[in-house]
Amino acid sequence: MECCVRFAFLGTAALALALTAGLAHAQTAQASILTYEASYFADARPSTAYDMIGRLPAFTFDDGNTARGFAGTAGNVLIDGLRPTSKTDDLQSVLTRIPASDVARIEVIRGGAPGIDMQGQTVVANVILKKTDSTKLIAQLQDDIFLGDFHTVPYASVEFTRQAGDSTYEATLERYGNYDDSVGNGTHSVTDVLNDTTTTQRAHTTGMGTGGALNAAATVPLFGGQFKAKLTLEQDPWHDTVAYSGSPGDQFFTDRDGDEVGELGLHWIGKIGASELETLILQRLERSTDLSTQAAVGNDQVFWSETSSGETIARATLRYPFSAALNFETGAEIAYNYLDGSSTYSLNGVPVPLPSADALVDEKRGEVFAQATWKIDPQWLLEAGARFETSSIGETGDINLSRSFFYPKPRAVLTWMPDASTQIRLRYERVLGQLDFTNFVASSALSSTGVTAGNAELKPDQHMQYELSIERHFWGKGAVVATLLHEKVADVVDYVPVTNASGTFDAPGNIGSGQNNQFTLGLTLPLDKFWLPNGLLQATNIFRFSSVRDPVTGLGRHIAGQTERPQDVEITLSQDIDSLKSTWSIFYFNCWDEYYYRLEQTRHRKVTPPYVTLTWDYKPTPDWTYHFEFYNLGRFTYEDQLYDYAGPRDTGALTEIETLRMKSQVRFEFKIRKTFG
Repeated sequence: MECCVRFAFLGTAALALALTAGLAHAQTAQASILTYEASYFADARPSTAYDMIGRLPAFTFDDGNTARGFAGTAGNVLIDGLRPTSKTDDLQSVLTRIPASDVARIEVIRGGAPGIDMQGQTVVANVILKKTDSTKLIAQLQDDIFLGDFHTVPYASVEFTRQAGDSTYEATLERYGNYDDSVGNGTHSVTDVLNDTTTTQRAHTTGMGTGGALNAAATVPLFGGQFKAKLTLEQDPWHDTVAYSGSPGDQFFTDRDGDEVGELGLHWIGKIGASELETLILQRLERSTDLSTQAAVGNDQVFWSETSSGETIARATLRYPFSAALNFETGAEIAYNYLDGSSTYSLNGVPVPLPSADALVDEKRGEVFAQATWKIDPQWLLEAGARFETSSIGETGDINLSRSFFYPKPRAVLTWMPDASTQIRLRYERVLGQLDFTNFVASSALSSTGVTAGNAELKPDQHMQYELSIERHFWGKGAVVATLLHEKVADVVDYVPVTNASGTFDAPGNIGSGQNNQFTLGLTLPLDKFWLPNGLLQATNIFRFSSVRDPVTGLGRHIAGQTERPQDVEITLSQDIDSLKSTWSIFYFNCWDEYYYRLEQTRHRKVTPPYVTLTWDYKPTPDWTYHFEFYNLGRFTYEDQLYDYAGPRDTGALTEIETLRMKSQVRFEFKIRKTFG
């Protein structure tokens, strides 16, 4: 906490300094668009477009999300003004495959600009690629070595890109590994609160998976416009174990799951008279399996689930410039989604029926939208519009239910630029959450919270958001952004009890209204004036203050879950050393803290800092890159606490506290990247 207070003081001081500093941009500035030429990034010797994005002053990368549909999943980076034609292939992976040598410049659009689709963001970065003919082949080898038990997670990829006139051909083959960075040795303790006794066992955890992916795309001229087809195939298995040994008895948990995904996206954009038409068709299919087991004396459990799902999207957007200062955009999106899932659960060999163990869920959804961007004068810009979404969700199986929803989603962003280095943005928007189809089918986490039932009565949460942002650029590469967000949340999604003949289970459900207040401070501070040539301090500080009424106790508490962690502090100190053709950096993360609430249980998960990473990048020639990184030098402690009650938490007494405490391992990563062509 002391570190957070010091950083908040540093950020406040930097903000005050920035507001009095003169403009000395190394980049060019034009109204709401800041342009960073490739030369701006030269000192850092970036290898990929993603490396360049990380050097944009006070810009926080957003990878997007995996919600259904296309409109609501955008990140905050465009490529040649367009979103990637994929949902499965995430934005970070796409940017990592673009060589830095292929980037002509990056434009940062703040608040909006005529002719720019902001994808629902207030700030986006637009990566502009060079148009020269070229052929490149890039090979990359990487390995992550855990310096406790020395298990490794290797990675290898081959990327091909061919640019010929207005046509581009791309293909990437990857063999990658997933890992859990908190695995290792620790303790598992159970406290009997009523008898005031505690038993402690040794604990050991593992977690990793080896998968592969193929991405192939072709972009060619067609019908006077540009057509792109992209195919993505992924296989992503995972296996983890948790073992407790010693008195009062050994326990062993396993979880083996996997995902197989195929996606095809077809995209065309071109001119129709004075208008621009953009169309998209996307088909995504996925199969997922999960086998979880628990082996203990008198307590053997087996949970199995299998789901197949699909998503079909068709989208069209028409943009018309009324004038250089006023642009209009309208369009529609239709989608069909389904999930067919089944699950079984047995306790000591006896089947236990679960609510919504078998379900076929489908959704028919449509959305129409219209918005305008008006450059009122050189200092003022207004972006305003609305989306109207209607959907019908039906479930058959253990439960037969059909429901329909209609939600208007207005949005307005007003931007004021009092001078070339300062921008103030006001945003109002209604944001609609999306139902996770997997919440309709039973799931499990046997080593912690046990079995969770499905719930067909779920409704999406709705967020009414009010946001103020102040952005100031200074000292060429310096910037500070302060953002205050207030949102009112209706139909908060959490856990509620559901009952069937086998008993009462926790299931995802709606618990009422809540609110969230969030303060974000982003800082990019050049350190040349502080006796560190080519040094840079980058920091993001997020504080969240949420509240909702607990449906069991009736008392106020914060909103549960990963997205509502109370704070997030990340600080990176780096220096480019031209004589060594190198860049070193130190990264600090204050880790995280999160809570979950069930009918007869609360859960508290946290990671105790410090989390410190040391990095060295060496680029002796433009076509060779060497990356070395020590992660987690402080060896954080992962702690998972379960508080169990004898009945509902408002009436039942606390009976047991179960604590899993794991000491993590230092991880060393090396990466070698070679570019041919």
